[in-house]
Amino acid sequence: MNGFRLLRLFVPLFVVALPVFAQVGPTGVVVAANPSSTPVFNIRAFGAAGDRQTLDTAAIQRAIDACAAQGGGTVYFPTGGFLSGTIFLRSNVTLHLSAGAVLLGSTRIDDYPIKHLIYAKDVANIAIEGRGAIDGQGDAFFDSEMKPLPRPSPLIELWDSRGIAIDNITVRNAPAWTIHPKNCDDVKIRGVSLLNNLRAINSDGIGIDSSRNVIVSDCHIEAGDDCIVLKTTKRGDGPVQPTENVVVTNCVLVSAATALKLGTESHADFRHILFSNCVIRNSRTGIALLAKDGGVMEDVRFSNIVMTTAPKWGQGFEWPIVVDIEKRTAESRLSGMRDVAFSDLTIYSKGRVMASGLPESVIEGLSFRNVTFRVGGYETIKTAKKMRGGSKTVADGTPDYGPTPSAFIFAHIRGLTLDGVSLRWPEADPANPAPPRHAFYGDRLEQVAMTGFRGTASLPATRAVVIENSKDVDP
Repeated sequence: MNGFRLLRLFVPLFVVALPVFAQVGPTGVVVAANPSSTPVFNIRAFGAAGDRQTLDTAAIQRAIDACAAQGGGTVYFPTGGFLSGTIFLRSNVTLHLSAGAVLLGSTRIDDYPIKHLIYAKDVANIAIEGRGAIDGQGDAFFDSEMKPLPRPSPLIELWDSRGIAIDNITVRNAPAWTIHPKNCDDVKIRGVSLLNNLRAINSDGIGIDSSRNVIVSDCHIEAGDDCIVLKTTKRGDGPVQPTENVVVTNCVLVSAATALKLGTESHADFRHILFSNCVIRNSRTGIALLAKDGGVMEDVRFSNIVMTTAPKWGQGFEWPIVVDIEKRTAESRLSGMRDVAFSDLTIYSKGRVMASGLPESVIEGLSFRNVTFRVGGYETIKTAKKMRGGSKTVADGTPDYGPTPSAFIFAHIRGLTLDGVSLRWPEADPANPAPPRHAFYGDRLEQVAMTGFRGTASLPATRAVVIENSKDVDP
């Protein structure tokens, strides 16, 4: 009797815990017993080998097309290594990479008719998800000196689409740009581990281009170029759209170039953008706003960020924060910048913080609040030029404050606020005496408010604060 009673006790629990049973239909569709469940299309049922050697492009595409033909569902990648060239994602289709599944980009450039691994255009309600991985096998597209060969880029290219979700996957070894939404709306990229070769030039992580209503959160990104970069490029036909309504939060970033960046491509405006709760490690530049092509950057905020900088590939200068307006060429339209705020930042760097507008386009409304800057050493800056973010051209006569011997450098700004900013130089070392450095240098400033600025010069005989050609400075 006791055994029978125990059996009756456990049976209901066992039934509740049972998974939903499914069967493979004649078309390779995994049909769930629950009629309300989304149909699942297993790519093996469409001929995918998953042996890391057989090119599975056609089989994967058949699964995607079959899924789309039935109104949508999930294309399922089971455990295995699935080698592929370009695949085209359709509306209402989710790619689900199970744990142990790897979508491998082919190492043959001829397998990419449009130079992308995953491509979508004019679609809606798409997703890439799961505990599996996408591996671009990027090292195959570089020679022995890490110079790039013809390569697919971006790895994941999304155009003119809406309702995009990329969740919890690992993307690694992209040959160049990795994830690039262009002219997209309602984009969510969450929980992604994006790990590229730090020596791979142009291997940017996430490039948000002329897109709106974008959330990037809880990501770990290591990139041989910028980690998260917002752009407004001239790619494609028609007028360039703005990048707007963007939130980036809770990310850990390592970049050979810039961890968080706006620009340099800035052919349309950037507005209503928030970056918060990020850790930046061993990056040449922590944060950069570089306006060069006529767009206006406005209402941009950075808060709760800790950064440590390091020279790119062991060479050159560190620039923890750069805010800059310049014209890419003499013919470029004049950019603008206003209402940019930094708060609750801690900086560890040998470099310097620089913000500079132009005489004909000053930065309007720039603030730094509760910022701690711990200088870790001294660079030789006599020949330094300002960081231009990969741009190789600049209009003649553009001011360059790169050699300025100061921890903070500000020029051509109207409405500059420093509140609760502190600066710490390295401990004195008699064997390596400090060079003369100001704490603050300003040129052609208007309406400056400095409250609780705590910082000395690097040497007692050097002036801590130098302000020239400026007005309305308080104190």
